[in-house]
Amino acid sequence: MEVLGLKGICKSFNGQAILKDIDLSIQKGEVVSIIGPSGSGKSTLLRCINLLEVPDQGEIKLEGEMVKFQANKEGKLTLFGRKRVSPYRSKVGMVFQHFNLWTHKTVLENIIEGPTKVNKMPKAEAVQLAKELLHKVGLADKINSHPSELSGGQQQRIAIARALAMNPSVLLFDEATSALDPELVGEVLKLMIELAEGGMTMIVVTHEMKFAEKVSDRVVFMDKGAIVKSGKPEEVFYCTDQPRLSSFLQRIHAV
Repeated sequence: MEVLGLKGICKSFNGQAILKDIDLSIQKGEVVSIIGPSGSGKSTLLRCINLLEVPDQGEIKLEGEMVKFQANKEGKLTLFGRKRVSPYRSKVGMVFQHFNLWTHKTVLENIIEGPTKVNKMPKAEAVQLAKELLHKVGLADKINSHPSELSGGQQQRIAIARALAMNPSVLLFDEATSALDPELVGEVLKLMIELAEGGMTMIVVTHEMKFAEKVSDRVVFMDKGAIVKSGKPEEVFYCTDQPRLSSFLQRIHAV
């Protein structure tokens, strides 16, 4: 069953095309890793999926329901009804490179903010959910801590718990480990693997090639705003008919 469908997604900034006619279908329970060089449009694609950016053209469908856009005076798409954005984003969770936790709030307050404010969950129920999620990510003892008291790896695990608290249909990861010290990367990847094994639908922008090869159902290689190759991990990582992909993988493995 398709959870998320993209058709003809285009996005430009200052006249420069960042995304070029992107078509992508994500099935329920599927883990899709997006790889490619810096500047290939990977993060912009996630931001369009999460509606942090509005595509210039194209369609986005979530669980069979089309996201409604409208054209402005310049002919560019804008969101049709801002009130529709929060319910949509509650189903499309996003974990950012730099955590994006509220620094003035405790771990508990960070996690229950979305469920209580957006999903209108009773506070007591949200607190219980937060405790369960903190146990899941191995940080039950940090419930009253502030982000500044946590390591980068711990902050990212809290950010994942916060996203999970909204019970999303699909979870987006935008370079979730790239801001971490090398010794902290493993703890976040371990949690992501556990989520994948648990059936979470995930789209992962990553430079962690071993993770992408081991965990993904499908790998998408992007270059210059376009999808160049998409397939099972072995079809992408051992591809010989795409010179740009081969060059990229050689450079990655040489580092």
